[in-house]
Amino acid sequence: MNNIKLIIKKLGPIVNTEINMAPVMIFTGSSNLGKSYVNFLAYYVMNVFSSNRITGFLHTKISDETAAKKEFSFKFSLDDLCRWMEQDVKLFFQYLLNYPDVPCEVSFEFESKITDFNLTVKRIGNFKGISKDSLPVILIQIKDQEIMYLLTSNDIINDISVPVSRALSDIISGIEKRNSYLLPPGRASLLNESYSRQAESSKIGMYDIFLRDFDRINNLRNNNMQKSGSRKIDKKTINLINGALNSTKDGLFLKLQDDINIPLSAAASSIKELSPFLLWMETEDFYKDSMCIEEPEAHAHPEMQYGIADMIATCINKGAFIQMTTHSDYMLARLNQLIKLYDLKNTDVALFEKISKGMKIDKELALDKSKINAYYFFIDKDSHKIRVQKQDVSDGVPFTTFMDAVKMQMDWDNLYEGDADYGNI
Repeated sequence: MNNIKLIIKKLGPIVNTEINMAPVMIFTGSSNLGKSYVNFLAYYVMNVFSSNRITGFLHTKISDETAAKKEFSFKFSLDDLCRWMEQDVKLFFQYLLNYPDVPCEVSFEFESKITDFNLTVKRIGNFKGISKDSLPVILIQIKDQEIMYLLTSNDIINDISVPVSRALSDIISGIEKRNSYLLPPGRASLLNESYSRQAESSKIGMYDIFLRDFDRINNLRNNNMQKSGSRKIDKKTINLINGALNSTKDGLFLKLQDDINIPLSAAASSIKELSPFLLWMETEDFYKDSMCIEEPEAHAHPEMQYGIADMIATCINKGAFIQMTTHSDYMLARLNQLIKLYDLKNTDVALFEKISKGMKIDKELALDKSKINAYYFFIDKDSHKIRVQKQDVSDGVPFTTFMDAVKMQMDWDNLYEGDADYGNI
């Protein structure tokens, strides 16, 4: 992918920071330092180029009168799009966090040789399928791409927004993702409730987004099962949660390996938190999507965290984009094992085969570090301000945040053992 730079002047507690996008974004550091803000910012970029969010930009270029014509064209520049995103990202965070005064000054830079665009939309006929009603067919032309699209409503600007956003992503950044999903913290509490039943009670936008995404994931998964007549469940998934997830009209269930069905609401917290991710992996062509997930290891036993890291590596290697925060050294340790395995695969095939077999690691999990950008959030000891450091992942994702915690514990132990008067404190 071409480089996409996120220039943060101010975002929540984060100031004067630059972030470079990559297929895999990993954010680590102590709590309350702004990791989630930046994770959500990376999600915003992916969402702009895979959804109808760009409708707002198109409305600045196309009047309702123009949209009613049989054919219309308009020009815009990459700078026009970036300026709109600078305004729109603040609206996004206000809605996402239910925080009207959120500090948000962010700009965007795209490493693209193409900076000017001409977009043409033509109504070219009607399509009549199995239904009695026919749907208008339009031709969208942008640069050297031509896209045939069915209009499904009277709002042509909204209808063309998704194909236009995906085409722009392909042209500008060299990537095209079908969907971008958001799994926020504390998502388990909203499971087994449909979007329609929960939307009105959700005052925080991230959970509104999650509920809609979760409905979409379930619908895509069910459609995939109907088309194939069966479901393909990865053995790693069964081993990870000791069963399989089932969706019925009565909600979600966990089918244990001894054929006992229990409501997902009665399952372990770790399984509830992870279930949207696992259901997503059962949708058709999930690897064409982007997934933003907060703390995938939430409530999981260390052994399970290794399995979660394997599932994430599977998604990455199939082509999915991942943005994630984590507090887990177990997760990073496993991902680093898979990175080292990939390096070995390219330097010593015989040893790669021996280690894969000896450690019983699926060779397909070997992880290419060139796909990963990792950032560490910390408090600067001199300025007492939050800093964000891009990490060198040449030997894997560094354990900086965890090393600091271990050092603090060792210092405390040494102080305790060396203080003869400690018992009198």
